[in-house]
Amino acid sequence: MSIEFVRRLDGLVYHFRADGVFNGRPSYKRLDLDVWCRWLPERGWCTVGADGVANSGPLAGRTDDRELIPPLGPWRSWKAGKSYLYDLRRVDDPGGSGTAGADGTDGTTGGTGVTA
Repeated sequence: MSIEFVRRLDGLVYHFRADGVFNGRPSYKRLDLDVWCRWLPERGWCTVGADGVANSGPLAGRTDDRELIPPLGPWRSWKAGKSYLYDLRRVDDPGGSGTAGADGTDGTTGGTGVTA
């Protein structure tokens, strides 16, 4: 299974693919950057950068400790003084579509190409 975050402002899509296990739950890696969607005991589901610092999470707040996969719906990001609203959705990935994004280039589609 893959997931994607769709930015409400401009429709930019960030693609993530399952990549191992972290803290006993699936871990998802963004295809174009070292950004992960992971479950952390102190935060629940969130995205983290290469530095390990959380930079987004479900709009509803901390997720239930029993959730085994990231919750669908609105997520808010925060980084460098900016905040964006995204919708997380799950994507079936039956064949493992390689390492490129849906547009065949960098793991993003649509929008302006601005990194969240």
